[in-house]
Amino acid sequence: MAVYCQQYIEKYRLFVTNNPLLASEVEVALKWASYIVAGRFSQSPVVTELIHSASKLLTLVNDSILRKAAGFSINTNSVVEKLKTYLAIIEYAEVFVEVGAHQISGTRGKWLTVILLHLIKFTINCLLLLKYNQGICHSPPIQPLNRTKDIPELNRQSNPECYPNVEVTFTLSSSGRVVRSLHAAPPLVPRTWQVPKVDEDSYKAVRSRVPSKLSGKYLTGEMLHLLRPLVHLASMGVFGEFSWKPFLIAMGIDVTSLHLLKQKLDLNKGEKQEINRRALSLLLYLLRSPFYDQYSKQRIMIMLHIISNRVIGSGLFLRPLIEYIPEWQQQYFYSWSS
Repeated sequence: MAVYCQQYIEKYRLFVTNNPLLASEVEVALKWASYIVAGRFSQSPVVTELIHSASKLLTLVNDSILRKAAGFSINTNSVVEKLKTYLAIIEYAEVFVEVGAHQISGTRGKWLTVILLHLIKFTINCLLLLKYNQGICHSPPIQPLNRTKDIPELNRQSNPECYPNVEVTFTLSSSGRVVRSLHAAPPLVPRTWQVPKVDEDSYKAVRSRVPSKLSGKYLTGEMLHLLRPLVHLASMGVFGEFSWKPFLIAMGIDVTSLHLLKQKLDLNKGEKQEINRRALSLLLYLLRSPFYDQYSKQRIMIMLHIISNRVIGSGLFLRPLIEYIPEWQQQYFYSWSS
């Protein structure tokens, strides 16, 4: 049985390696299927989240296959790579696990699951930040590949002989002469004794992936971001689920964290994008309780009803959406969600 499974896994690896764009189309089809199923039957929340989580996890698996085929790793440290993979799996599956726990064990099981998941995420993020100096945490932890753009780039970076990177040479301290390092030397027969030319684009790409070291107020800002989900859950336990106090506490922590991190000027490109994503995510507070229940809900529903009644054909998509919005609001727009 194990042999047959191994054969099927190997066949699937070959399929993804040879057909990356087709694999991407399958992932997109699964994601759209989750939206189509939403609100169609009584158990649709569980089925929807199962399909949606499966599409994201499939993307993660396929990207891992393509990176390995190109000989390119997420991080030079294998422990960091594994921790980020675990973090990505939790992030992609957490909503499905929460909905499933609510269906099986009720409200108590749901909240225990939420607390456990965020404790695990906090622990992993702290290890990455404090022990392995990975800087600002990203969401998602592993960025999905752009199959049309990134696959040639991965192949280019996996062949240092044709496209040498910054590690193939070093400069002598006394004379300033640039010398090829031994581990980057080609085989003896085709070897030339010329110093390889450094690819500037490759150099910039490598530099853009080096995480910034955080200390002082910048480390405090990132720790606030990591603590915010747990602080919000704790404040909900003290003040109640629909109280304004947990809402305002979570917003205050987010704003303070962003204010501290934006003062750091030497962030790399990916970290700047993550800071901008966090700033834009503040808009989600408009869709979070109790602000949503008291202010946003009525206006959003009126607008969607007007569009569905006046725009021909829009009702086919908007009416199921109107019915399912309360479910989505409860599942996705949590103040404790990262």
